[in-house]
Amino acid sequence: MKKFLAVISLVLLVVLGVAYINYTRHITGTIQSGSVPESWQPAQLEIPALSIHAPVMAVGQTLSGDMDAPTSDAHNSPYWTSVFWYDQGAAPGQAGNVVIAGHVDRVGGDPAIFWSLGSLQPGAMITVISNDGSTFRYRVDRIVRYPANYPSQDAINTVFGPTSGHHLNLITCSGVWTGSGYDERLVVFTSQV
Repeated sequence: MKKFLAVISLVLLVVLGVAYINYTRHITGTIQSGSVPESWQPAQLEIPALSIHAPVMAVGQTLSGDMDAPTSDAHNSPYWTSVFWYDQGAAPGQAGNVVIAGHVDRVGGDPAIFWSLGSLQPGAMITVISNDGSTFRYRVDRIVRYPANYPSQDAINTVFGPTSGHHLNLITCSGVWTGSGYDERLVVFTSQV
């Protein structure tokens, strides 16, 4: 009888523990923002048409709520040759918008990783490799330019918002340098193949 009570207690403890974890994480059948397992996170971005093979850094939001894109005053900083995955959204292979940003130029104006991103053409292929070695391929659908200072809510939702599709959206600066930044954002929209 003691063994039976011990087993029942152990089973009850495990069930309550799982229920508590699910409740605190609000699990609804999908991975929640900011809680993607490290093995699923993107590690490498490859765009053969532009000879881009870049490491991926995970970023969150700035204090103002924008996607973070770290910068540096050092000309040889890895920030200029890496890209940034928005870890508050989807990971490659998940339903949703995977968002990866990269700088167009570095301090002093020399080219950075996404210098030639605007020259991509619809149909070009992009590959993302996750930390566990999984490979995800995306085909470029279209390229759109949005005003940097006042993008519409529709534009923000199109880039970052929820979707049942599997998409990768690449973002960089574009347009004219205003002295404090570029006046446009270039977005490459893709779909997983």
